[in-house]
Amino acid sequence: MMKNSLVKIMKYKSNKALIQFAYRFLENQGAVLQRNDNGFEVLMPRELSEVLGTGEHIDICGQDLPKEGAYSINYGSLLLERMVSRACRDITVLAYRFEVDYLKKEGFERLINENFIFSNSAGKIENQAEIRASYIFLTCRYTAQSDEQKQGLVNLVFNMETGAGIPEMAGLIFASGKNFTRTDKVLLKDKHLERIMKYVKGQLKFLLIEELKPFYETMARRFKRDSLNLEEYYTALEKEMKKNLKRHSLSEKLVEERQQKIRLLPAELERKRNDLFKKYSIRVNIEPCAAVVINTPAVKVIYNIIGKDRNSVSFTYNPVTMALDPVVCQGCKRSTHNIYFCGSRHLLCPACSSKCPLC
Repeated sequence: MMKNSLVKIMKYKSNKALIQFAYRFLENQGAVLQRNDNGFEVLMPRELSEVLGTGEHIDICGQDLPKEGAYSINYGSLLLERMVSRACRDITVLAYRFEVDYLKKEGFERLINENFIFSNSAGKIENQAEIRASYIFLTCRYTAQSDEQKQGLVNLVFNMETGAGIPEMAGLIFASGKNFTRTDKVLLKDKHLERIMKYVKGQLKFLLIEELKPFYETMARRFKRDSLNLEEYYTALEKEMKKNLKRHSLSEKLVEERQQKIRLLPAELERKRNDLFKKYSIRVNIEPCAAVVINTPAVKVIYNIIGKDRNSVSFTYNPVTMALDPVVCQGCKRSTHNIYFCGSRHLLCPACSSKCPLC
């Protein structure tokens, strides 16, 4: 009896939470709501009713067996699934203004020399100026798919002007707990988020290397194990087939056929190994689910490269990390502290330095 009562209480709390979610979701989507004893009455825009597959005027309740014509909100209900799908589609974007008590004004040449490596070039600071810089703090949902699947959330921060990724900023940005002012105006410009997500998706392997390291290690271990088992099987099979060739009762034709099968074993083993490799290869997909745009004071430093073909690099001093943001390779768009220049003076990372993708 006590067990049944406990189940009813838990079920009531669960349904109540779902009703609250549905109410907030519909309210946020522009519906007009009126609560009643069993749930609430909804008058929603036509576009929303088409998405949810309902009429524009409906009743919603949390009971398993709602009154005739009403929609039930419980786990597994089609209406709830459509609401969740719609809610996950939209990206929540907040905007904050960050202020600092003190902004660094000197010592940038030392920071450049300590944190950046220039290949076959040197330079000096030409100019510096205080600016307002915008950073985007992204909370992304990722799915790593292989023989198994791993899902999770990861926080990423990017300079919105340069596209430079600043992973250490994710743990520092809200650590101070002060100097933040919420602003109504979202500072996202046209296609800013789209451009940033191109950087994110192009650098998945590097951005999630720590997050997915155990998953990669597990898949690599299984691939190695199954590869060894496969090799042992084919080695034993080849040995057994060669042993059978010594039987005196075999005709010349049958011997030739079996020898041909033995010669094909290495190619068959390679195909099986390739199948294993595909099985344990990891495909990663990542999608943003929330974003915070942070506008902060910063310092832009123009650093002139000395040489036959003059060039300049723009650095941004970040008051949150108290360091210079990395620069972005013009070839692969990856953030880097190791700077190379090709013959056409494109700024490149070490991976692109041997062959410039832009030349």
